[in-house]
Amino acid sequence: MENHFLTNYTDQVFLDRIKENLRKCKAFYFSVSFIKKAGLVLLFKDIEAAIERGCFGRVITSTYQNFTDIESLKSFFSLMAKHENFECHLDFESFSNEQYSTLGFHSKGYLFEFDNRYEVIIGSSNITRYALLQNIEWDVAISDSVPTNSFIKAKSEFQTLWETTHPLSSEILNQYANKLHYAIERWDMDYDLENREIKPNFMQRRALKELNRFRAMGLSKALVVAAAGSGKTYLTAFDACNFNPKRLLYVVHEGSILKRSLETFQNVFGSNVSYGVFSGESKDLDANFVFATNLTMSRSLELFKRNEFDYLVVDECHHATAATYKKIISYFEPEFLLGLTATPERMDNQDVFELFDGNVPYELRLRDAIANDLVVPFKYFGIRDTLVEYGLNRNQERRMIAQMADERHCDFICEAIETHRPVGKLKALAFCRNVTHARMMCEALSDRYHTAYLTGKNNVGERIRAYNDLQSDRTELEILFTVDILNEGVDIPGINMVLFLRPTESSTVFTQQLGRGLRKYTGKEYVTVLDFIGNSYRRSVQIAFALSRLAANFVVEKRLMKSLVKDNFMALGLGQYGVEIHIDDLSKEEIVNFLENENFNSLSYLKQDYFNFKKYIGSEHAPKHMDYLNNDCAPDILRFMSVKIDGKKTSSYYNFLRGIQEKDLPVFSDEQILFINYLSSMLPLVRQHEFVMYKCLISGVCNRSAIEHELSENMRNFRNEEAVHAQKYMMESGFISTENDEIKLNAPLDDQYVEYVQDLLVYGLTRYVVDYDDADDFKLWASYRIDQVQLKLCKNPRYTMKGTYVYDGVVYIFASIKKDASIQEHLNYKDKFLQANLFQWECEAGLKPENQQELIQSTKAFLFIRKVESENGIVLPFTFVGTGKLENPRKTDNPRGSLLFDIWIDEPLPDYLQYDFGLSKGMDS
Repeated sequence: MENHFLTNYTDQVFLDRIKENLRKCKAFYFSVSFIKKAGLVLLFKDIEAAIERGCFGRVITSTYQNFTDIESLKSFFSLMAKHENFECHLDFESFSNEQYSTLGFHSKGYLFEFDNRYEVIIGSSNITRYALLQNIEWDVAISDSVPTNSFIKAKSEFQTLWETTHPLSSEILNQYANKLHYAIERWDMDYDLENREIKPNFMQRRALKELNRFRAMGLSKALVVAAAGSGKTYLTAFDACNFNPKRLLYVVHEGSILKRSLETFQNVFGSNVSYGVFSGESKDLDANFVFATNLTMSRSLELFKRNEFDYLVVDECHHATAATYKKIISYFEPEFLLGLTATPERMDNQDVFELFDGNVPYELRLRDAIANDLVVPFKYFGIRDTLVEYGLNRNQERRMIAQMADERHCDFICEAIETHRPVGKLKALAFCRNVTHARMMCEALSDRYHTAYLTGKNNVGERIRAYNDLQSDRTELEILFTVDILNEGVDIPGINMVLFLRPTESSTVFTQQLGRGLRKYTGKEYVTVLDFIGNSYRRSVQIAFALSRLAANFVVEKRLMKSLVKDNFMALGLGQYGVEIHIDDLSKEEIVNFLENENFNSLSYLKQDYFNFKKYIGSEHAPKHMDYLNNDCAPDILRFMSVKIDGKKTSSYYNFLRGIQEKDLPVFSDEQILFINYLSSMLPLVRQHEFVMYKCLISGVCNRSAIEHELSENMRNFRNEEAVHAQKYMMESGFISTENDEIKLNAPLDDQYVEYVQDLLVYGLTRYVVDYDDADDFKLWASYRIDQVQLKLCKNPRYTMKGTYVYDGVVYIFASIKKDASIQEHLNYKDKFLQANLFQWECEAGLKPENQQELIQSTKAFLFIRKVESENGIVLPFTFVGTGKLENPRKTDNPRGSLLFDIWIDEPLPDYLQYDFGLSKGMDS
């Protein structure tokens, strides 16, 4: 008898022992709790080869902890279909009790029979990439010419498990895929990315996790929508590492993108694979990874088999409805199809989403998801609740919870449920304040409904059993009470009602919890949201902030917020998609009064918003700048840069974090902080030049011609005049200096500082692409400060004291329409919209005759309008409403002398801006 101790670091490692045995055995029996495709690919060829030469094989695996993925099971199912000498069984909750709990299937045993030998290997190794290549695993192999006692007992146990578990079938695969559709994904250690020199950022890790979950559910295509510059190509390369394709095809519409994409994959994969370009100039057919233009590939499909590539990427896939792309997508039959885009707002053609079966694993902005029919709409009812004192402090919490569970309050809740009860079975998810509240509500309503509650103590299997029971039409469970465990990572598609039984303390949390109910489900037209608004509005008003975020492009300020609340948010324009928002009149009045008197830019509010967001993304350290751009629920990071702490404006995110005493911040010198403040003052960018140049400098690129090349390569419609202007004011800032052909950055650098500043620079450049990049001049209906307009015009950005500027016969007008004035003042004020395409404007009083004549003879006017000058100490930006011409000049009764003009703007205001500027119902006048 021989005994061998196997690890990933012994002379013969565990994986090599298994592969060697598969090459020689006549039968094998595996009982393995966890199997992932990334691990299975390391030995699947050996399993397949053994079966093809006639070896008898049986495998038992499990759904324990929802870890085994559908891809692995499909590989075994396909092998079963081809070979009668191979079978696979699945422990699909085969061992469970009558409660919401499942007995864990956790075995790791490998039995082999040879012509003259028997071997059993027992230990800790599952079939996952980490387990087979890297983890500290202990396994013992016992081998002898006759079956040992251990082998006999292990095979007997295997036979017992075999008879108790389920044969793998299409039905059980579908059942497991449905379970994974909304199961919690807790396992991240099955893919080898962390040891790479280039690692996924937060957005990429989150998207990778969702892509893994989608494939584990058996889905074969997905569309990733993420901000430009947020690393979608790197995300694809990392996901390709997870998928481990034999051959990959990456399709783009333009040659420079093709080159950059190939370089990204080279940075991630190195020399482990071969790369080829398939375009007009190059025809590399045989490389592992082929990067092709859509035109060349669509004309050459006959050169490839339909199943030539097992991983297909379509970049910038808002172009995917073009004939060339459709031809490529319909021809190839990959195992996985991935689409990438940053521009969901341009995808007004539903066919784009249909090409990917509507599978969007990475968070799409909620408004876009609703508008594109990727989620169901919601009907929100804010219900005034006078029976509970929501304003009680933490010390009085027991009293408040007792009021919530009181019989009168339960009657009140039941009446609201029945008033808005959906057709068919009630499937309600109720968010409670804490575990005691959830338990008490469950008990209090159990006489009226079939109820249950979950807490953080429930394990994954117990939760999923409860989710199944809630959304199944064959079970009785109607209301599931919970605290925080459903805030993220879990969707129960079948739920048709969401109950908010606690005051909402964060717009982030509200949006997050609302999203739990928006998943599509057979027969589900919408989800009903019942929000029991309390009589303390300090945090409940966050609902109004959350709903306002669903707007297309509002500059949100108090007057607008109050009007939105009064009009049930009709101006959001979501009614056409089936969204309804209703708040009772008395609650509206109290929320409006609270909005009027509260400072939402105060440090206490912003600090709470910060910590809510940090908790939402599950970050141990301070979120990075880019985290705020990659999350629909994120607050605007620029608000953190404007707040005052100890009477002094923060001026940067870093200073805000220092001011709230965030832990584990990097320590920077005063000189380094001044540079961070300077960069932050330019946000949001209206041109890229400064940040592109600083990005070059901080990366060590100092040669002037190299920087100019970088500018021209990375910018659309590059103009050298803007580069010269940018460099001039960079010089004046004192943070750069020049010597001969070199540009020098005058800021002390170290690794931590470089990492921090690079994140800030990438944030600025990415936000620019999202906010402004599709506009050649000024973007219609976007926001601008006067200094930003001057910067874009290549003028002095410090020249901001006037409201009117004339350059080469073109007038740039900045006007406030005084919506914050009294009604009488508003009626008397001359600057106002008379109709959607007509603005009345009064020029500055006391202008010299030649200056008035300059206005009269101007050829064009650019019009920038804002509603109020500032709010709670924060200066608000102007909205660019378009261009027109100054017409019909006439004198006013101003004793200092001024002219009144009519400006017919080229593009009428959209409905939401008509509402915002007081032209349509609802805005105060």
